[in-house]
Amino acid sequence: MESQSPMTPEAKAARILIVEDRPAIAELVETRLRIEGMRPTTCLGGREALQVLEHGEFDLVILDIMMPDVDGYEVFRFLKGSSRTRGIPVIFLTAKSSPEDVAHGLALGADYYITKPFSGSDLRQKVRNVLARQRPALAA
Repeated sequence: MESQSPMTPEAKAARILIVEDRPAIAELVETRLRIEGMRPTTCLGGREALQVLEHGEFDLVILDIMMPDVDGYEVFRFLKGSSRTRGIPVIFLTAKSSPEDVAHGLALGADYYITKPFSGSDLRQKVRNVLARQRPALAA
């Protein structure tokens, strides 16, 4: 059984962008990441996320798909289409839960695809896995 200890100091500096149009879910994810010592930034829609991504520096994006203004697929395309942001890993966190939806999200290149409702510990572990791949020293 894996330890539930806080992440290393390197991980605590992780800058995570949360893109989620439902404030309650965004707050839940943000709180979970803050508990882990990370620095989350929340955007309550895809349009806002596109603006933030133009100038912000992030280690990971947690991205909803179904949003009213600009959907998560469009935000994902922007991320992967820009040389400045294409290396940022993405975890889809969405209510789109059919096997076809999951396969599509992963085929696009998402690092993980988490369906709602979700487990905080599952999200935590997947964030850890992505950060460890991004920063090999964390995997030790």
